Amino acid sequence: MHDCWDLLNLRKEYYLPRGEREPDSAYKRRIDAALPSGFFRDALRTFAGMLSASHWRELPPSLQAVVSDVDGCGIDLGVFLERADLLVLRDGACLIAIAPPEHLWPSAGDYAQALRQGDRASLPKLQLIERADLLNWSTSGANTLPTQLIYRSHGRSSPSAPAGQDPRGHDLRVSGVAPDSQYVTVSSTAAGLTASTSELVEDPSVPGGYGLRQVSSSNYQNINSLPMIWYASDGAAFGQGDLPHLGLAHQYLNHFRCQSDYQELLYRTAMPVGVRTGVTSNAPLSIGTGFGPMGSSSAEVVLGPNSIIDLPEGASFQFVEIQARSLAEHRAWLELLDQGMRRDALIPSGAQGAPRTATEISMAASQAYALLQSQAIQKASMFSSLLAHWTAITGESSQTIGYQVGSTTAAAMVVEISPMAPAPKPAPTVAEMLQLQEKGIISEQALRQWLGDIAGIAPTSV
Repeated sequence: MHDCWDLLNLRKEYYLPRGEREPDSAYKRRIDAALPSGFFRDALRTFAGMLSASHWRELPPSLQAVVSDVDGCGIDLGVFLERADLLVLRDGACLIAIAPPEHLWPSAGDYAQALRQGDRASLPKLQLIERADLLNWSTSGANTLPTQLIYRSHGRSSPSAPAGQDPRGHDLRVSGVAPDSQYVTVSSTAAGLTASTSELVEDPSVPGGYGLRQVSSSNYQNINSLPMIWYASDGAAFGQGDLPHLGLAHQYLNHFRCQSDYQELLYRTAMPVGVRTGVTSNAPLSIGTGFGPMGSSSAEVVLGPNSIIDLPEGASFQFVEIQARSLAEHRAWLELLDQGMRRDALIPSGAQGAPRTATEISMAASQAYALLQSQAIQKASMFSSLLAHWTAITGESSQTIGYQVGSTTAAAMVVEISPMAPAPKPAPTVAEMLQLQEKGIISEQALRQWLGDIAGIAPTSV
């Protein structure tokens, strides 16, 4: 899934292995010519865009004040939720953390004064943690929420760095050591919440050459539960969740391999082959440039526009194009893979293939609507939990807003998913049907049948 999202960056050799006895130069040329498309990434963004049509019922005043900067880096709440949807669609789940305020005040008056002055560090911050960065967790028993979490934070990330890489280009998914990473341990006990941050330092005495050094530690006495939300695509338990679009990734990779093979066949069959007939194996073949013979058949032959080929009597020489009948089969298989990808990605195939009926289009749209509606329910539930944790940290009255943990009030967010089915055609009126019958377009029996269907009674025979 990560490789497809990253356009197979530095991973094309893994999905296009070297052929048997394939020269290095030919393999390198084939790898360079294989250019993955952005179909998979665009498909996930399309799904996330369908889930972004949402609106929240009411926000706490503290969250409403920083709705355009929920993470301390200038990210809007809507953009933050869309990024969470993308991670869930790609990785199957993600972790959303509500980090407590950095500035703690001794009294409520000082806290209110800091908020009036616009102190962003006095309010919580939302943090999005990828599934691969959640390293470990522990629970107090079966079917309970975790009481301790350890995750990796990449610190200051560059917007131009690809997913799964730091600004220096290190692969964070493959390498266990990331230069700009910090490791955060969050524990919840009866005394409150404890959060400590450590960083990697070089230590030759430790196996692997790196050790941990604690950077900071904070205690929050008024927080009795981990302000973390496991946002999964299928409502799975903490740390679990299936990949919703793994099949689309497999189809994307199959399409990439088949397209590479097709391009290689085109390259190999584009150059015609020189064929001579009527010449024995020991007969010499003289090739010149218009000024006399240059060699024999055993020498290297270079043909150009001014070349002259001296053939014996009854012999012939011509360029013959390779038929390559398998090209048609490759092209047909590519079209099938393309149609399958577009079907799974909810992208219409356009004019490809036979036109589908309105019933088939409606059934496909209904199936896609059901899948997205299930994801929308998970998103609304996640947002309600997010607001409950936010108000628990800020101490705002959750009763007036209606976002208590385990509350049975209305959902805090409404996600509107378009049915994506074509709008039904307006039914004809009685006057229009009578006019059609008078003109002889429809029969009287068909008119009686239509009137009976509207009235809900069986038509009587004349």
